[in-house]
Amino acid sequence: MKIDLHVHTSELSLCGKLTLEETISLYKKTDYDAIVVADHFTADTGEVHLSRGIPDYVEYYFEHRNIAVELGKKYGFLVLPGCELRFKENINDYLVYGLTLEHVKMRPDIFDMKPAAFSEFARENGILFYQAHPFRNGMTVVNPDCLFGIEVMNGHPRHDSRNDIAQQWAEKYGLHRIGGSDCHQTEDVGSSGIMTDYPVKNIDDLIHVLKNDLYSIFCNRI
Repeated sequence: MKIDLHVHTSELSLCGKLTLEETISLYKKTDYDAIVVADHFTADTGEVHLSRGIPDYVEYYFEHRNIAVELGKKYGFLVLPGCELRFKENINDYLVYGLTLEHVKMRPDIFDMKPAAFSEFARENGILFYQAHPFRNGMTVVNPDCLFGIEVMNGHPRHDSRNDIAQQWAEKYGLHRIGGSDCHQTEDVGSSGIMTDYPVKNIDDLIHVLKNDLYSIFCNRI
């Protein structure tokens, strides 16, 4: 199976240019078998949604993730829920797999947390916690002990994510490695991801694959 672990949609990511339906339609035309909708989950985005008349950003965010999964079923294409989390302390982004609405209700202060505290919470609750594009301009290096892994292959064509440095960093500190397109618009579709022989059918299957490194990373962009 070919899976893109890092996909954005315009409904939840303010920088996204493609609707959820457009995104699924485009990926169905590729040789991918699944995508993870990892939209931005930030306090700033919540403020924007509030200004647009959406009072409960957290409920709205997780409801839309459920809609994404169901729309994938309608199209006959596997869509899995993820998120790209940002804490208030800086502009670092973190790819998180396994985070649910129930988890956020347990930690309503989630955006005020620090990586170390969230890392402990993630381990306690079976959540996988990766830093996205850790060596892109503006990112802050995080103590590797706080992370399950890092994104070593980011396919975004309009940023230099310094994937080579991320790869070396992961090797040095024994971090789990992932890759994804960081898709925001049409030209980004299918630039990177993972391949696995394991039959992924839901988010629990994906977490099993990621946790046990049952995959390889690929990049389609030259």
